[in-house]
Amino acid sequence: MTETTLRPIVEAFYRATAARDVETALSFLAEDVDWLVQGPIDVFAFFGQRYGKAAVRDGYAEIARQLDVIGFRVETLLVDGDRAAALIRYSAIVRASGNTMSVRTSQFSRFASGKLVEMRAIVDSFDLVEQAIGRPLEITDASAALAPA
Repeated sequence: MTETTLRPIVEAFYRATAARDVETALSFLAEDVDWLVQGPIDVFAFFGQRYGKAAVRDGYAEIARQLDVIGFRVETLLVDGDRAAALIRYSAIVRASGNTMSVRTSQFSRFASGKLVEMRAIVDSFDLVEQAIGRPLEITDASAALAPA
């Protein structure tokens, strides 16, 4: 698939995601999509690996349970062949605490026959967790363990 035909599909997927139109966003996914969002699943259950459209739907539902999304903006989008990469600014209110958070995520996707078949997302989860809990994380001196002997 070439960029000229894939780019409108990718843009439509992100428009649906930004509008929080889950059913439209899911319509762009292959039934057997392989979906991974890196992050601490013990803090946010929507992180982690999901296989299949139904599992991704569950992930979207978990996001809605935990966060009130107030902003989703694609800052940069690159489409090349059957792949797309996006840098996204994501803002939300954490329902449990009322804290507002704003983080960036990078998403790397692969498409086949016009459907998203694989997605990998990297979130600045350290910053995300600090914003979600409303304070800096207390870090032990891990540098001593990493220092050469």
